[in-house]
Amino acid sequence: MNAVVALLALLLGAALGGLYFAGLWWTLARLDRWRRPALALAVSFLVRAVPTLAAFVLLARAGPLPLAASLAGFLLARFALSAWLRPTNPASPAPPGGREARAARATEGEQRPGDGPVGGVA
Repeated sequence: MNAVVALLALLLGAALGGLYFAGLWWTLARLDRWRRPALALAVSFLVRAVPTLAAFVLLARAGPLPLAASLAGFLLARFALSAWLRPTNPASPAPPGGREARAARATEGEQRPGDGPVGGVA
């Protein structure tokens, strides 16, 4: 019986994670279309977090095994969606503030404030 409960909790956690992270992806993909993006992010977070946390509280009342299995399913969904929704073009440029961009500027001799090791101090 414990194995069935754990499997059901794992599947429920994966479903919760899928909905949570798909909702996050949907929000971020449309963020530039909204007049008030901060409000959109806050509302999106509440719509995603409240049901997710409520489900985890209910699962915690069922015991530690269902809670642990559902959290594992939630994390599995996160990794699966991250892999599935990853950009398909590996040749896309790195974000301007990324580690690769700083390394490229360093080899070209260009430096910007904050490029140093600590607080912009070289």
